[in-house]
Amino acid sequence: MHLRTKQTDVDRRELHLTLFVCSTIVVLVFGLALLMYPAVFANPLQTRTPQIAFFGFCGLACLLVVYVVDCQITIRGLRNQITIDRIRASEASNRASADLLGSLPNFITFEDRLSMEFRRAATASLHFSVLVIAIKLQSAFSEPCLALSILGDAAKAISRRLRDQDSIYNLRQGHIGVILPGANHSAAKRVSNRLAEGLIDVAGANDRFSFDINSISFPEQISSAHDLQLAVCGYLPEDLPKEELISDV
Repeated sequence: MHLRTKQTDVDRRELHLTLFVCSTIVVLVFGLALLMYPAVFANPLQTRTPQIAFFGFCGLACLLVVYVVDCQITIRGLRNQITIDRIRASEASNRASADLLGSLPNFITFEDRLSMEFRRAATASLHFSVLVIAIKLQSAFSEPCLALSILGDAAKAISRRLRDQDSIYNLRQGHIGVILPGANHSAAKRVSNRLAEGLIDVAGANDRFSFDINSISFPEQISSAHDLQLAVCGYLPEDLPKEELISDV
């Protein structure tokens, strides 16, 4: 809103400047024409050269006014086109971010992968960790389309800082899950710190959202499938049916 108001103020000031310039030209030309008129047309025996010069001067003044107005129209048209292109680019970026969020594997896929990783880790005595990232949008950015775009930006920042073997999932709106195969509790903390840096950058100076990164590590923090289920459920919204989570771990 501040940027729009500022742009409107600039347009209004530029219009005032154009009107002032045109008015100044007209006043100066009109005044000079009044002073020149008696000298040019008072003597009937005078040649036509001064008269031609007088009308040429008036025509040149009119062309100058037309040129100033045309420049103003051209500049305003270019500015409007730039604004339209900027809006279209912003909308395209927002759609791309929303599409990225929609393309992430959903909760069911997360459930299947988590079940598989738990079995593999428990059988081979391996480590693995799960991150549940809760993102809370500020009220000024809660409009649905804008919210999807911001959440998509956050998901993009997260995916860029993951290892090749890690995977990211869209658990719920505002809740992103990350599975870190082979990562113990210390490694999960390092990944969490790296993700936090990326999310802070995406949140920007306006603090578009706040976030909370929670980690669950096997076997340091949990030792059974039931504990894993309870731990993950504890970081998800209460309206999510908990019996749906890891039903076959």
